[in-house]
Amino acid sequence: MLTTKLLLPLLALPLLGVAQVSEMNRDQRNGYLNNGYAVAPPEASGVQGSAFLVPAWLPGTLQLNGDGAPLSAPLKYDIYHQELRAKRPAGDSVVVPLARVKEFSLTAAGPARRFVCYPAATLPAEVGGGCGEVLADGSGLQLLKFQRKEVVKRAADNGAYVSTNTVSALEEQTHYYLRWPADGHFTAVKPKRASLEQALAGQPAALAALKAHKGSLGTEAELAAAVAAVAPAVAPGK
Repeated sequence: MLTTKLLLPLLALPLLGVAQVSEMNRDQRNGYLNNGYAVAPPEASGVQGSAFLVPAWLPGTLQLNGDGAPLSAPLKYDIYHQELRAKRPAGDSVVVPLARVKEFSLTAAGPARRFVCYPAATLPAEVGGGCGEVLADGSGLQLLKFQRKEVVKRAADNGAYVSTNTVSALEEQTHYYLRWPADGHFTAVKPKRASLEQALAGQPAALAALKAHKGSLGTEAELAAAVAAVAPAVAPGK
């Protein structure tokens, strides 16, 4: 009963024009849900790979735009079509347009992964649209990770045989950005100390904090730790 109450807004989504997707035609290899009303999975046109960030349904919470309470539901994030899918108590699911989503979290084993959604027009061109995973969250500075998948050509795998044949496959693209909550602008950054220094140009206190931050800076985790260390030096509004 509690789950049903929490999902009442999702139960109404099909009436608002959101595509309803049936479990009946689920592709068990990668969890696609498609009954002809939703966008067909890449395999339908011969493209290899899963469109989802994580193919399995994961426990999650979903906050729609507005002041409603968070909803609890199993979720999948389709980073190819850039849409979110929520599983309903009856076993089917609905496609939730990201334009209606404020944020969502995936709460499987380990720390919850939080994603914040922004209007496509406010995002950098290479991101296009989507939700950023929050890797570091300060009042004056955030580190966001945007992921999407694109169709690319790859050499076909023919085992021991040499072949010039190619196949179409989904390839994941990852971009990191600093976001400045004071005005909402984004600055591209890479897991490199020089890149972070350049992104923090004009922030002497943050640069001093970065200089004092010891250790390597060559991985996502190290970049997140460095941004978390310098974020307190970036006062809100600066």
